[in-house]
Amino acid sequence: MTENTYTFGESFEYFRSQSNLSPSSLDTYGYAVQRFFDFLETSRNAEPLSISGFHAAEKPLNLLGSGTQDVNLLTWFVNYIGKEARSNKSRSQKKFKDNVFEASTVRLYGQAVITWFSFLADELLLPEAFSSKAAIARAQRRLRTYILPSEARDSAPEPPEGLEELIHAFDSPSIDPSLPLKEQQRLRVETLRNKALVYALADSGARISEVLRLTSEDVRRARVNRQGIWSVDVRGKGRGRHGHMVTLRFTLPTLSVMRDYLGVRKDTGASALFISHAKTRPKYRGTPLSSNAAWRIIRKGADNLGLPQIHPHDFRHWRATQMLREGVPIDQVQRYLNHRSLRTTQLYAKTAERQVDEAGARTSPLQKVLGGRSE
Repeated sequence: MTENTYTFGESFEYFRSQSNLSPSSLDTYGYAVQRFFDFLETSRNAEPLSISGFHAAEKPLNLLGSGTQDVNLLTWFVNYIGKEARSNKSRSQKKFKDNVFEASTVRLYGQAVITWFSFLADELLLPEAFSSKAAIARAQRRLRTYILPSEARDSAPEPPEGLEELIHAFDSPSIDPSLPLKEQQRLRVETLRNKALVYALADSGARISEVLRLTSEDVRRARVNRQGIWSVDVRGKGRGRHGHMVTLRFTLPTLSVMRDYLGVRKDTGASALFISHAKTRPKYRGTPLSSNAAWRIIRKGADNLGLPQIHPHDFRHWRATQMLREGVPIDQVQRYLNHRSLRTTQLYAKTAERQVDEAGARTSPLQKVLGGRSE
């Protein structure tokens, strides 16, 4: 049999015959390839591909590359097993439970088909018109978006670059003096609100929903303790009475900015601390700021500084990382950020190997006995 006569089904059988995988692994590969053929035969998203349609296993390999979309073949298959393959099965129906693929299954099946195609490429069985290298690279990038639970718990997300610069994005407002005085005043109030909001997120490391539950009365009654902290209890994660109470902590600079904001805004009787001062939507003026509106404020500040997209929750990640790097004990960071489990805080405690080595050398009892001499 020459390479020009291979069908997809035959090429997989050839792969099986040349592989040194265990019988159970080859069975798993067989399941993955069957899903691949299901994708080609049943998915509407596969229709632009040159090899889609019935009896996909019987189609010749030489068809690959004759369609402009064939380079997306493997990526679209990964999308299929990750989403579409289970979209017509109700998750609420127990009998279909086995059709709901976990991230581990998506990665296993996806990698199996990629390995099969890599083998065919190495054996020069794929037509030159098919960009196998690009197709495989695209699919592997897509596979990396399916995070295993064990990997997801391994570390916390890195705070985005430029976040510390964003904290001071609204410190020095530039207001056009040619604008009407009323509009200039509105912009000053709005900018001061934005400054207080960003300070509050960065200082407390709180969730945006928690910060937005602060009231003007909270700020008016606030007192800073001997440690320089103002603490206030608000309802935390969860809706209504189901949200548990958490303690937010702020330093004096943040409290001062909040008071400055309250001092210049025209209080409309709103109890919320952070309210709308919208120009184009006057009916919303004085209403509590929504989470989406807060996100737009953060995005505006980042855009003005030429920074990448930053979300309000990124301040929480940044604060946890910053406190741990400053040497704050992990149990204190846990309480400060209101993590229910210490395990959540530990996600931020990943330390570079060099720092581990330095800590070991610095605290070794033998180093002290030897006067720090290396033996």
